Amino acid sequence: MSSKSVIDSISKYEWQIMNQLWNMGSASAREVLEALPPKHQRAYTTIQTYTERLVEKGFLAKHKVGMVNFYQPLVPREKAVQSETKRFVDQVFGGSMSQLAAYLVGQENISQEDVTHIKDMLGDQTDD
Repeated sequence: MSSKSVIDSISKYEWQIMNQLWNMGSASAREVLEALPPKHQRAYTTIQTYTERLVEKGFLAKHKVGMVNFYQPLVPREKAVQSETKRFVDQVFGGSMSQLAAYLVGQENISQEDVTHIKDMLGDQTDD
């Protein structure tokens, strides 16, 4: 994986696979398939294709044991989330985290508990 601060984007389904591998540590395509929730399961060959794409993008390492390929995350989950969040905020809110926060707080479906939690987190940030 390169040392770029922003890593390549991954698709919604690649996130499903990466989430499984971050939880499992290392697994074959078959093990990933079996770990996916039923609504996210696809053909075994589809999982193989997606894992190979993730290898090409630098998200996964691949090693062969006998006839089976095993995949292991190269990118920590936190780094992928950080990069994807930055990409989203840049595209949708012009890079402004305050605009994102204002949008989230202004939503009807945000609970008072969430608002309180956000305020507490912001208070912790200003104490540093």
